[in-house]
Amino acid sequence: MNLKRTLICLMSAFILTGSLTSAAQTAKEKTGAAVRLNESLFQAVKYRSIGPTRQSGRFVDFAVPRQKPFTFYAATASGGLWKTVNNGLTFEPIFDHERVVSIGDIEVAPSSPEVIWVGTGEANNSRSTYWGDGVYKSTDGGKTWKNMGLKDTHHIGRILIDPVNPDVVYVAALGHLYSENDDRGLYKTTDGGKTWQRVLEVRVENRAVGVVDVVMDPENSSVLYAAAYDRLRKPWNYQLGGPGSGIYKTTDGGRTWKKLENGLPGGILGRIGLAVYLRNPRIVYACIENANKPGMSPEDRYREIVLGLPSAGMIDGEVYRSDDGGESWRKISPEGQSIGGAPGYYYGQIVVDPNDDKVVYVLSVSVLGTRDAGRTWNRRVFNFGGDNHALWINPENSNHMLLGYDHGMGVTYDGGKTWYHPDFLPLAQFYAVGLDNSYPYRVAGGTQDNGSHLGPSTRPGGKPVRLEHWATVGGGDGMYNVFDWKTNRYLYNESQFGAIQRIDLQTGERKSIRYQREDLRWNWCAPIMVSRHNSDVIYHAANILLKSPYRGEYWVEVSPDLTTNDKEKLPQGKGGDGNIQYCTITTIDESPLVEGLLWVGTDDGQVWVTRDGGKNWEKLTDKIKGHPGYWVSRVVASNFSPGTAYLTVTGFRQDDFRPYIFKTDDYGQTWVPIVGNLAEGPVNVIREDHRNPQLLIAGTDFGVYATLDGGKNWFNLKGNMPTQPVHDLIIHPRDNDLVVATHGRGIFITDISWLQELTPEILNRELHLFSVEPKIRWIDKDMGHSSSLNYEGESEPEAAVINYYLKSEVGGEVKVRIYQGQMLINELKGSSGAGFNQVLWNLTARRERTPEEKKRFEQMMTRMASAGYRSQVDPNYVYSPVREGEYRVVVEAGGQQVSGVIRILPDLWN
Repeated sequence: MNLKRTLICLMSAFILTGSLTSAAQTAKEKTGAAVRLNESLFQAVKYRSIGPTRQSGRFVDFAVPRQKPFTFYAATASGGLWKTVNNGLTFEPIFDHERVVSIGDIEVAPSSPEVIWVGTGEANNSRSTYWGDGVYKSTDGGKTWKNMGLKDTHHIGRILIDPVNPDVVYVAALGHLYSENDDRGLYKTTDGGKTWQRVLEVRVENRAVGVVDVVMDPENSSVLYAAAYDRLRKPWNYQLGGPGSGIYKTTDGGRTWKKLENGLPGGILGRIGLAVYLRNPRIVYACIENANKPGMSPEDRYREIVLGLPSAGMIDGEVYRSDDGGESWRKISPEGQSIGGAPGYYYGQIVVDPNDDKVVYVLSVSVLGTRDAGRTWNRRVFNFGGDNHALWINPENSNHMLLGYDHGMGVTYDGGKTWYHPDFLPLAQFYAVGLDNSYPYRVAGGTQDNGSHLGPSTRPGGKPVRLEHWATVGGGDGMYNVFDWKTNRYLYNESQFGAIQRIDLQTGERKSIRYQREDLRWNWCAPIMVSRHNSDVIYHAANILLKSPYRGEYWVEVSPDLTTNDKEKLPQGKGGDGNIQYCTITTIDESPLVEGLLWVGTDDGQVWVTRDGGKNWEKLTDKIKGHPGYWVSRVVASNFSPGTAYLTVTGFRQDDFRPYIFKTDDYGQTWVPIVGNLAEGPVNVIREDHRNPQLLIAGTDFGVYATLDGGKNWFNLKGNMPTQPVHDLIIHPRDNDLVVATHGRGIFITDISWLQELTPEILNRELHLFSVEPKIRWIDKDMGHSSSLNYEGESEPEAAVINYYLKSEVGGEVKVRIYQGQMLINELKGSSGAGFNQVLWNLTARRERTPEEKKRFEQMMTRMASAGYRSQVDPNYVYSPVREGEYRVVVEAGGQQVSGVIRILPDLWN
């Protein structure tokens, strides 16, 4: 064995075992006592955002203040709200720390550009459409926000603000997506949101029907058109329309309404979009998802929809025009062709050119359009975009447009011939994430409608993780990505409904390894697992569990159908309405301690265990007291006890937003809830730390939470992360990084080695220094160029990270000293605040400048200042890099001292 290989093995052994000894011993000594923490102690927790950005994310609306032509606001489905003041060259997020992050619509007051309204809760009805908590208002251009009510409307389709009086606002509220509720309709305020009145209430069979769109006569603000939308989603089906959908008009600001029917289809309708022509408000357009089937009665058709029967053969997308303010309508889309739809519940937007009433755009998978009021149609107006949701046209210049779609946004100044795509915003909607064990380790994950992506967790020397450092490794809707943990060579990933492939990351070879059996049902995000005992063994799941003994070359069925196989909830045809397959396996895990000890959970609430690799299965569902029977989001095997496992259940698809977490210590015979004081929000994932069995970390639809006492008390580990739905998270077994996959803002990483050490005893100390993770002095060989507008994801710092804890705030300075042997080589200042604190040492030694050096330095600074340059160079000290080796760190605070060791290791991988 050569020297380099020997050093690598020794370093790996140290990193994986040696440095963990004290923590492991501490973990064994834990008693499980309750640890109640003040969340303010963890405000200094810092996550790194690493992207990716090329795929961007789903943009759903734009707002452009007419008084500020270079400013616009861009709203995303789950990535927050972004503001630019330079026409899209740069953006800043301005809605990151509210209770919710999903947005349905945004509007700027026409008479006051600093007044902004945001309607939370996306209006597009996909499987990952998140709810909101009403409407928010800003009066300072987005610097601060206030919730103005309508919290139980959940999904907002449109906001309108009176062009003269910004206190008069209309809100089109869809209501809950997964259940019937009463807070649906069109709401109005005349006092800036202090009070609200429902001015349009549509009811069918005593059900409230939501409103998805509302438009205003540009010459008379008392005239409005509203589109009611009768829709309901279930975990196993989407009811895309109903008898309650229709178009309504008011001429008195909402006091009275008239349903518009002359020339419009009746019966069963889905989503409707509306547009009024700016120059002549008598001209009104509507795109309608006509859910009727020729020759079928509305009653029979609606019964089909409720039962989840396929909608193949329905009329689908139609476009209508009125030239008399809605009194009469005529169909302008061609017979036998769907304009829009595909499916209507995900799109439903129609836009008329503000300067030409004959030019109309309908947003769908592509942007469809007509330039002659419907006589002819172009099914792909722009060679840009895809799955399009928002289109803004400049009323002063129709060639200037903004397009929002599933893969980002575009800006055009030539009518759509060419587009500028800002590809530097981290808006990936991840479903799952995987890590390998290379140096530095790599991250791979699948994203909504944007495939799977592979990138570095950090870059040598702390340089930014940029767009070009990520690679696309899969298409479609990306889902699970799991590495061969032993060789780091193979990546198993998939697109929707179980389309799995194996990628050789050395040669680039790709091979589909999907199991071929037609009657299987695959979850949208079908789980993949590489055995922790043999990296050649792969598990994949449909409604049965599959095992491949050799990298997917062939498969063996190792379970019967583990779902309820409820025939009433099984869609007919591929996915049924809503593109759903139900009664499927959602999660699998194998004990790292016992080969063949497998846990399985399903979307219809079933939980199973096998202790012999699948020969015999035991159903555990009825043994879980308090289990509501909902979608099982994770079953996770313990790292410490073979009989221990953790179960999370999400009520997201049943409109139950309470958290559910359970634990068993006896192979599933009994379960106890460990939700403790966890904040409201469905739980998507849980992980047990590999060093500390009392440390559990959960990802919910609102962020990351942790517990230090096995689930008795939870605290928010938000730090600097925006409010985000967390779909997956993993603790890296070597680097002790927490890697978080959000469904809206990409990947975040933070070192939690300090959290792994945290115990009740440490919390009672006045001062504690956590173990310092060894620092590799990376060799940076990258000499490539990068665009000035490129995204700059944050690598781990080049510095050594020194974490310490203060029980309470201390007076005076906190001094952090670095020693080489007995010689002081550097001194830093730390924060004196209570709780977790962090200081970075940049791996340098310092010495005081001589009087002559100070004189020369001052002269140089004077010359630089006269030339207009500024410098932050320390005038008193000279700094030089230190060598690899061992150093001592001493932290002094409040009259106390603690010390530890910092190891700097060589880079043997570049």
